[in-house]
Parts: sequence; C-alpha cells; structure tokens
Amino acid sequence: MLTRRQFLAGLGAVAVTAVLPLSLFRYEARVKAEGKEEGKETLAPQYPDCDWVIDRVVIIDGSGEPAYQGRVAVKGERITAVGDFALSPEVQIIDGQGLVLTPGFIDIHTHAEDYFYSGGDMSPFLSQGVTAQIGGNCGRSPKDIQGYFATIPKMAINYGLLMGYATLRQMVHGRDRSGKTTTAEQLKMQKYLRKAMADGAVGLSVGLEYWPQTYATTEEIIALCEVVKEAGGFYATHIRSEYDRVLEAVGEAILIGKKVGIPVQYCHIKTGYKRNWAKLPKILEMLEEAVESGLDIRADLYGYTYSSTDLGKKPFISSISEENLELAAAHPLTFFGSDAGMYAGGRATHPRAYGNIPRILGRLVREKKILSLETAIAKMTSQPARRLGLTNRGLLRKGYQADLVLFDPETIIDKGTKENPSVFSEGVRQVWVNGTLAWAEGRLLNDNSGQVVN
Repeated sequence: MLTRRQFLAGLGAVAVTAVLPLSLFRYEARVKAEGKEEGKETLAPQYPDCDWVIDRVVIIDGSGEPAYQGRVAVKGERITAVGDFALSPEVQIIDGQGLVLTPGFIDIHTHAEDYFYSGGDMSPFLSQGVTAQIGGNCGRSPKDIQGYFATIPKMAINYGLLMGYATLRQMVHGRDRSGKTTTAEQLKMQKYLRKAMADGAVGLSVGLEYWPQTYATTEEIIALCEVVKEAGGFYATHIRSEYDRVLEAVGEAILIGKKVGIPVQYCHIKTGYKRNWAKLPKILEMLEEAVESGLDIRADLYGYTYSSTDLGKKPFISSISEENLELAAAHPLTFFGSDAGMYAGGRATHPRAYGNIPRILGRLVREKKILSLETAIAKMTSQPARRLGLTNRGLLRKGYQADLVLFDPETIIDKGTKENPSVFSEGVRQVWVNGTLAWAEGRLLNDNSGQVVN
C-alpha cells in the first residue's frame, strides 16, 4: 500500500497542488450559516476514503461514453471515488487542469518477454501510458509460465502470457523441426498446454504463417483450443496468411472459433501489399457475420502502415495502405495492440515499441479525426480488458485497480522513425501502476509496482 510518506517522496518530480477549491469553502460556509439560522446541527461533508485525489481533470473512463470534468480518488492500489465529491482538507491533491485522465492502457499483443524477464524497466511502454501487457504472442512463449513469473526480477507493469504453439512443439520435439506432429505428440502438447493454463497462461497463441508452425493442421489447433476453452482462455492467432490467401486464413480462424466455441483474437489485422488492399472490407464483413452468428471475435492493429517485416526489405514498401489502416482503426470489432518487439537495453527495431499509442492518439484521433478520443481510449482499455476477462482493470470505476494515465491531448505524439525507432514519445505526464506513481514528467519513478495478469 502506498503510504503518505511514500506518496510525498514520489511526488518530488511532479507538480502537486494541495489547495481546496474555492467552491468547497463557500459550500461549507453556507451550510454552517444555514444551520445557525435554523438552530439545527449541520452534517459535515462526506469525504471518500483516500490517500490522494486528481482534481480538475477531464475524465475519459474507458467505457466509450463522453468525457466529463471531475475528480478521481485513490487509496492504496484502488480507486475509491470517481466524479463529483467533496474534498477533505487533509487529502493530497494533484491538479489535472488541462489534462485528460484515463485508465492505464492495455497492450494485448507484444513481444517483450525476454526484455521483461531480464529486468527491463519498461520505460518505453510506461512513457506511452501502458500499464499492462500480454506477451507470448505469435506462437512463441516461455516454456514454464509459472517459473517465468516466479523468477522474474521485477515487474514494472502488469504482465501476462499466452502459451505459444511453437513452444509446445519444442517441448515435445526438443527443438524446432519440420513436419507434422503425430497423434501421440499432440496428446503431449495438450498435456503441456493444460499445465500452462493452470499456471496462469491467458490463452493459446499461434503464428501459422511462420515455420515450423506452418505444419499445424486445423484439426490440431482445434484440439488444443478445446484445452484452452476448458480453462476459460482465448485463441490468439497470427493467421496462416496475411497476404494473397488472407481471406482463406481468416475463414480458418473463424472456423476454429466456431467449432470450439472459444473467443478468438485475430492478431494485427491487415491485407498485405497493394494487390490485396481491396480485400480488407471483405474481411471486416466476415468478422461482422461471425459475431452475428455468435462468435466472440475481435481484431487488433497497430498505428503504422508498415510491419517489422517491411523494414527488412529493400526497397522499402509499406504493406498496409493508409486508407485500410484508418478503416480498420475505426471499425467497432477492432482495438489496438502494438505488436512491439523489445530487446536487451531497450532496443527496438520498429518505432511502434516506443510510440504506438501516442501515434494513434496524436495522428488518427487529433489530426485526422478518424475516431473520437473516447472511442480510441476504449479500444486501449476496456476492450482489451474484456478480452482478458479482467473485472478490475480497464475502466475508471470505484473498486478498480488504480492504473491511471494523465496526458495532454494537445501534445501527445510519437517521435520514433523507421531510421531511429528507439525514441521516447511525448505528451504523457504521469502514469500510476496499481496506485503507485511509476512514470512522471519523462522519468521512471518506480519499476516494481506491477502484478501478474492471469
């Protein structure tokens, strides 16, 4: 729990205002005067139980509902009040005037497991307002989920893992190798997956476009997904083709989801290169039809028109059109995930690792007005939280974990480029992880306030 002494020490780098609003003084004076005139005993204002309050801030609560001016109170790890409430004369106040307060951003698709495990302080992500991440995507994950979290040196943010299909193959074969798995090997993979889910994995990930995962059969994935369904997880799929056979690949993902009755997360939606750009509307239509038929399927995307694969090709060509990026970003069945890779020392190969969220808020929301700020925030908070089955994160609600982001909507922007990707973004003022101030005014203040997401 954050003590008052810890709070005061942690706020050395931020501006804190401990002044009561004039309106509250006037309110108390009026109540006392009225009570004296009527000869009655007056009731004291009811204050929320809290350690500190963010005041005079624009609240975007993550639900997609319109923003409003208000206050948020926090005690320990949790939010204790949101909206309009009286302020105690003794409470510490952070002035949020001119800024926006939202739930912490949840990035459901990253590749930062090794960086996180090595003790990386997660500054590139905290600086964007990311307070929770899911690793183990595209079929690659740690083999021992329980052991990973038991031996991790520190947790700068909330973190969870998927179990990877390629990893399951390695556990059976001892290494990556070509060829389909046998029935006996598939049974072993199911056993390992069942343990991974019991140890806290949030679901199964595949990267069916990558060797040796290309050998996986639809029937094999269905059998593994049955195990995941039993544990209440979801199926995260980098589909079998993002290019010429993308329609068939999306169809396979939908088929698997329907056959098993399992939630499906369609990773980094795109139709790669100009010859396939006209297929995106059809894919969105396929998702809509699948949802209408009862399947829980959503797609995630990042805010760039090029992938890390594109960066490795010469001449460089963006595989995603600007029009398709905007179309997918605005669609109600999508939300945002960075697909960020992070390596030792905070090195990134793609600027999305340092700038995905600020790019979306700065360019797609503020500059292009592709979607409203409230809708974009929902796609970064409550919607990924719903996919993960989290009932205490993703919204600004009483009783929820105090994962909070305070940012300037007029200045938030990404700064990294293809040539120089590892550059911090701008505009995020302060970030709290489970009630602890972790990032403020461009500096890391706490690198161990995260919790396991499972």
